[in-house]
Amino acid sequence: MPLSQFAPPEHSRGKLAEALATFGNIKANHKRWMNFSPSTPGRGRVLHPHPLYSVQLSRFLAGTPLSATLKKVGWMYFLRDRGTGLACAEVSIVSGKHKNARLSEGPFVKKAFQLIARSVHDPRIGRRRYALRSLRLESMHVFCLWLKVDRRVEYFIPVTSSSTVLREGEWISRREFTKALRSEGERIRAAQKRMSSLLEARHG
Repeated sequence: MPLSQFAPPEHSRGKLAEALATFGNIKANHKRWMNFSPSTPGRGRVLHPHPLYSVQLSRFLAGTPLSATLKKVGWMYFLRDRGTGLACAEVSIVSGKHKNARLSEGPFVKKAFQLIARSVHDPRIGRRRYALRSLRLESMHVFCLWLKVDRRVEYFIPVTSSSTVLREGEWISRREFTKALRSEGERIRAAQKRMSSLLEARHG
C-alpha cells in the first residue's frame, strides 16, 4: 500500500480516547444522537490519522510563499465502529497543545474517505509512497486532501469548496493550487472591501 501511515502524537491519541469515551456515554443515553457508535479506539478501527493544516491567508495574499503560511492546527482520524458506521474526529492544537476533539459524520466524511481510498490506486500516484495531510481554509469554505509524494510532486483534492476554480474532487498540482488559491482569495478580499465600502456609504 503506497499510503504512508503517520504516528500521531501520544497526547493527541489520548485526547481522542477521552473524547470517544465521553461521546460513547452520550450515545448510550441518546440513541438517536448520531448513527456512529463511539467507542475506545482499537486496532483496525482508527484509520488514516494525519495532520490538519490551515493557511495564514493575509500573509499568503501579501505574497508570502504558501509553505511559509501553513500552520498545523490539529490531527484528523477516520473511525469505524463495530458495525458500518464511519466518522471523522479532529483533535485540535491550540498554542502547541492538543486540546478538544470533535466528531462528525455524514456526506463530507464519506466523500473524504472515498477520495483517500481511490488515491491509493490512482495512476498519478502509481507505486510511489505518499503522505496524507488535510488543509482547511475556513474563510474560503474550502477543505482539501493534500497528497505529498515528494518535494516536487504534490496534489490537492478539494473535498468541499464554494469556489469555481477549486473544484471538488479535482486533483490539482501544488503550482496550480497556489495560483487558484491566490486568485480566489483576492476575489473574496475584493468582494469584502466592496461590501465594507457600501456599508460605510449607507451609514455615513
